[in-house]
Amino acid sequence: MKLHSLQHYSQGLESVMHDVWLNTKVRSALTFAEPTRGLPIHVKTHAGKVTLSGRLATHKQCEQAISLTRGIQGVVDIDASDLQTHMFTPGSLPEAPDAEESREYEARASMKKDE
Repeated sequence: MKLHSLQHYSQGLESVMHDVWLNTKVRSALTFAEPTRGLPIHVKTHAGKVTLSGRLATHKQCEQAISLTRGIQGVVDIDASDLQTHMFTPGSLPEAPDAEESREYEARASMKKDE
């Protein structure tokens, strides 16, 4: 009975270690590759499935992150549904990242013209 439990435990530990190793490889690739260097991308891995999340500036950056992740050996599946851009979030209207600041700036600029 104990031998079975030990084997089950070691298989679970092996799976967890594989996910940790895979997570590290994905994070390293995203951190050091030129197109995605310094981008705020969060990586989670479970059973070979990599979940990417974060808010990036362009759709092209999202595609590059997915492409880099896809190229890593051991990645079974990729979930990038939480990888969004400032330009558009599914289900909402597009808005400038600093819309309030730009409105304040326009108000101040129009006041200076009147003076």
